[in-house]
Amino acid sequence: MPRPRSLARLSFLALAAACTASCPAPAPAPDRQPAAAPAPAPEPVAYALSPVFEQDALVALQVEVRLRGDADGLTRLKLPDHWGTARELWTLLRDFTVEGATVADDADPSIRRLTAAPDAPLVVRYRVVSGFDRDPTAEDGQPFLPIIRPTWFDVFGEALFAYPEGREDDPATFTWRDAPPAFRFASDLEHLAGARPGVVGDVLESIVIGGPDLDTRAHGQVRVAILGDYDFGHDAFFDLSLAVIAAQREFWGDEDAPFLITLAPQKKIDGSMTYGGTGRSDAFTLTVAENASIADLRHLLAHEYFHTWNARQLGGQADGPAEGAGKWFAEGFTEFFTWRLLLRAGLYSLEDFVTAWNGALLEYWTSPVRDEPNARIVADYWNDHAVSRLPYRRGPLLAAIWEQRLRQATAGARDLDDVLKAMRAKVKASPVKLAPDAAGVFPPVYRELGGPDLAADLARFVDQGVAIELPADVFGPCVRVVDSVRREFERGWDVDATAAAGRVVTGLREGSAAWRAGLRDGMAIVEREAGVLGDSTVPYVLRVRDGERERVIRFKPEGERELPLQQLELAPDLTPERRAACARELSGA
Repeated sequence: MPRPRSLARLSFLALAAACTASCPAPAPAPDRQPAAAPAPAPEPVAYALSPVFEQDALVALQVEVRLRGDADGLTRLKLPDHWGTARELWTLLRDFTVEGATVADDADPSIRRLTAAPDAPLVVRYRVVSGFDRDPTAEDGQPFLPIIRPTWFDVFGEALFAYPEGREDDPATFTWRDAPPAFRFASDLEHLAGARPGVVGDVLESIVIGGPDLDTRAHGQVRVAILGDYDFGHDAFFDLSLAVIAAQREFWGDEDAPFLITLAPQKKIDGSMTYGGTGRSDAFTLTVAENASIADLRHLLAHEYFHTWNARQLGGQADGPAEGAGKWFAEGFTEFFTWRLLLRAGLYSLEDFVTAWNGALLEYWTSPVRDEPNARIVADYWNDHAVSRLPYRRGPLLAAIWEQRLRQATAGARDLDDVLKAMRAKVKASPVKLAPDAAGVFPPVYRELGGPDLAADLARFVDQGVAIELPADVFGPCVRVVDSVRREFERGWDVDATAAAGRVVTGLREGSAAWRAGLRDGMAIVEREAGVLGDSTVPYVLRVRDGERERVIRFKPEGERELPLQQLELAPDLTPERRAACARELSGA
């Protein structure tokens, strides 16, 4: 999940001591200067968004920003720049104009220098066009570029809205306007018109989605907005969303509050599957292939919703290049609690729980970057997919080990549930930032609740990247951790080059299992009919086009190297009563 912007808001209470009538009158203050009047609140930055049509087809989104210029007469306006894997987003802006100021470029191409009289009223207008010239597909991964299609749109605030640099905490308003009545719209920016005031940072950390076919449903203050036709029904997605939200709010003790879930489609591609999500402060957004199953979405929904608290309410994430340093906690602990709370809510069975863990362990032990230090994650989190996955896989292993140690140290009185809730309370009560990020808040709170010092583990397993081995009994008597050996997973061809060639096999290694089965460079992959990425024990079945005919290639995707592997095994022959007890134990209930 990309890092959402985190805004800290502190409220201060002035405490006055009352005196009874018998108290002596205060002596007059000698030459006391009158207290300075509080500075007036800045005028809100007013954002407005409109659809732009040409011959009834949506072609762009029009953005208008009304604001006061800076007091020194120079306002640096930051344009959309980078978000997730998207770069140079300012290149998708058109017809940029400013009323009330002269505009000059900056050494930073994402900055416009606006010169005007001090505090002058300014009006900025521009259009944002699509980063896609077609509907996104299952081969596009999670799309961070703006998606603006002829009948719908789905765009992150970071890819859409400009803002006055350094003024992210200024108040802000938002309006959706000038749309045809049948053109529906949903955004967490609509929450700014409700009970809580909004700031510019809220506008940046937002999601907007719309179109005539947008299906919006509500339960209490929770809304779900769905675009697309999937193999599951909209009712099933809505019901699952509510169940996940209810389970996690119960865990945190939170009541009903405004929240939005958006779902946008990616066209299905035979042999490919994708689903991804990104958390916002009061929303999260999902993009999934239209042939995804509702079972696939349990994990995605639960993971993204848990980001409502982790890391934003537990200490946040570091800014800038250091963002990746704490991903082992922000993403890895979120994975741990995703599986835990799905099991606790009854949305996972014991078998689902074990399967989820085994998939993660398989990915970890077969990762080509498994032993890389945390500095590699900091450097390449957004540049290398395998690197970006590493903290998702390290974090749950550390969480499982550290929970076992905490339970042992406190005779079962404490677990990680207690630590995260204590972190939240401590961060909320503190008038200052406790650490660079939530990963820095966790170790001292863990120790305060009775756990051992984690400095050596952090240095060894996070900083240095030493492989993490789970103890056999880390999950208790219901599940055992079993060590084994497995051959490395190898498809045999150059995956990136093959994708770039339109799924035409490229760079096939002679002598590989696929080569021995008859696959050759130049054949076009029509569909993967069977096989599991990363699992060399499951046969791969490819339907390929070889010249004018189609043929099926079957092989076991085994490489030459043998790799260590850990997997979980559920205790056999569990009675219904024991299964229920195991679910409670494994979910921390």
